[in-house]
Amino acid sequence: MKLLCILLTVSKLAWGESDILEPPLRVDLKPPVEYNGFESSHFWRTYDMPIDHFDPQNRETYQMRYMYNEEFFGGNNYPIFIMVGGEWNIQPGWLLAGNMYLMAQENRGYLFYTEHRYYGESLPYTTFTTENLRFLNVDQALADLAYFISEIKKIPSFVNSKVVLYGGSYAGNMVLWLKQRYPHLVVGVVASSGPIKAQVDIPGYLEVVHNAFLSEGGQECVDTIKQGIADTIAAMETEDGRRSIQRIYRLCVPLDYSSRLSMGYFSGYITWTFSTSVQTARPGSLTAICQNFTNNVYGSTPMEQIGGYIADSRSISNCLNVTYDNYVASYNKTVPSNGKAWYYQTCTEYGYYQTAPKSGTAFDQLTWLDVPFYVDFCKRVFSEKFTESFVMNAIDRVNLMFGGLYPNVNNTINIHGDIDPWHVLGVYDRDLKETSPTILVPRALRVVENVFGILSAVFSFAETYVVRSENRGICGSFDEESHGQVRLGNWREDNNNMTSMLPLQIRLRKATRSSHNDRNEVAEY
Repeated sequence: MKLLCILLTVSKLAWGESDILEPPLRVDLKPPVEYNGFESSHFWRTYDMPIDHFDPQNRETYQMRYMYNEEFFGGNNYPIFIMVGGEWNIQPGWLLAGNMYLMAQENRGYLFYTEHRYYGESLPYTTFTTENLRFLNVDQALADLAYFISEIKKIPSFVNSKVVLYGGSYAGNMVLWLKQRYPHLVVGVVASSGPIKAQVDIPGYLEVVHNAFLSEGGQECVDTIKQGIADTIAAMETEDGRRSIQRIYRLCVPLDYSSRLSMGYFSGYITWTFSTSVQTARPGSLTAICQNFTNNVYGSTPMEQIGGYIADSRSISNCLNVTYDNYVASYNKTVPSNGKAWYYQTCTEYGYYQTAPKSGTAFDQLTWLDVPFYVDFCKRVFSEKFTESFVMNAIDRVNLMFGGLYPNVNNTINIHGDIDPWHVLGVYDRDLKETSPTILVPRALRVVENVFGILSAVFSFAETYVVRSENRGICGSFDEESHGQVRLGNWREDNNNMTSMLPLQIRLRKATRSSHNDRNEVAEY
């Protein structure tokens, strides 16, 4: 069996000149790039889902959106693969390319993609007041999935089909937790980049960002970043320095230096740009940024270098209105948005707040970026009850319910990238259990956006623990990149057909008559 292993190109970050800067707390999972132009039998549907699964007296429902593709389905006894949606709008690409698609092709499986409540168009309410958001939590979301699976399993074509879940980022948490809470519904899961430990502050996040620039650009690169931030803080002490900050950082209005919240937002303006560059990196992109520092492309002083890099990354041609009050006001609107829904979940379940480290990184100096900064936003946007103590208790509950870094699961595949900043809240250095291996991908960045398209090793694990019974192992070392140079892994050696990852030519085919009948049966049901 020859397998596909390609590195997906992540497009350059294009911020645009928006007045609203958001922390990279939320992932917008884009489909694999290789699906573009494919044609296949994928369809949109909605399902009447209870708004509250735990109150039998509440009969309200909402329309949960999902997609499906019957292109390869072999009928009853063949598996069902479900891509679980997280804090984003679902798109058809994951049903047309990527690892799950290839698994369905090989195993004649049926493909589904479910959308998370309160995201995309799966909206229990059309106004996002705090009262209306009360049903937005992982307990209800997992119950949605359990309900959906149990209902489709009533369809004759699926009665004997095993169910395999895929999920990335927050959805990676969900597939592991569903396997723990509803083990009778799924035979196995593939989880990528799942930050399964809820934690109010994550100084380790920016530590990984620091180490990513150190690894790709060397000590000189992080020294430039550190000195640029130090010079910026020093410039805050004088009027001339403050005018320089406004000019260099392209600020439309002066900063409010007396407000810790405003300074926290400005600190985020700096750190969120660097962390997003890491999260969206492609081969050589971080090295290129560091080379631009060395060659004075962004400016002649370290502070000018930082300001110029931010302007280039965010495509700022004139100026940006970096004010905390505008940030709060943008979220106080009740119009549904993925950003507001996810921030609500950080306040009520996860935290995940990317605070300044205290470990000698380039970002340690930005001490305004702390827990009170993030929690103040929870109080102003959602409720005064959302205090730091409230957030801490909510996080403790999630870890108590699901076990933090020790989930009780089996038949799972747990994948992380070693310079993906989110891996610090996941299990990356050990297997969850003997039947639940962990794969740490060397030099991988946003694993959540590429792992399903590039890690063909998952074939071996998935078929061992989820679909088949043969004893297979990982097929070899991966390609690695350092300072822009790529070292080829031994997976490229075609030693045998079982473990090779040489490219597989995908030939799309029309759905069979049997598949059309199955599709119609689903629609009628």
